[in-house]
Amino acid sequence: MSARQTVASQAERSFTIERTFAAPVERVFRLWTDPLSVAQWWGIKDCTIPYCALDVRVGGRWRIDMRTASGALYRNEGEYVDVVANRRLSYTDEPDPELREWAGNPPGQSLHTVTFEADGARTHVRFEAMLASAADRERLLALGMRGGWMQSFDRLERELGRLATPQHAAVPPE
Repeated sequence: MSARQTVASQAERSFTIERTFAAPVERVFRLWTDPLSVAQWWGIKDCTIPYCALDVRVGGRWRIDMRTASGALYRNEGEYVDVVANRRLSYTDEPDPELREWAGNPPGQSLHTVTFEADGARTHVRFEAMLASAADRERLLALGMRGGWMQSFDRLERELGRLATPQHAAVPPE
């Protein structure tokens, strides 16, 4: 296979989302690696995260259970394959074979790579999902995977804004 075919093959199997957040890279990275923080922003609009465990180290496992507003539970899990503090996270995403959406034919394992680039007091985040095949990419995009991640990024932005706001405003004396 030529280099050109490899690049085309990767492009056919992946999608990327990029966003710049108004927060320092250390804070943004922490929100991707602290389970209590991830439970506040990860997932689609109006979902809850009843379970979140992250062992953020190469070879460490992660699991995030997302419950939608309709009550459906989606278990997400995988393994960290690369961790560079404040720079990069790379992890596998292993589809739950029991999901009804798969109709008995779950997609293959994917690889997600998140890079964090400091830009003064802001952070540029690049999220790339490399799916197992072009067919898996098309199937997952049709099911809303990109839109779901965009909603997660919106929730992350709100969480960063919430953290930047003082928790307790001073009460003026009477």
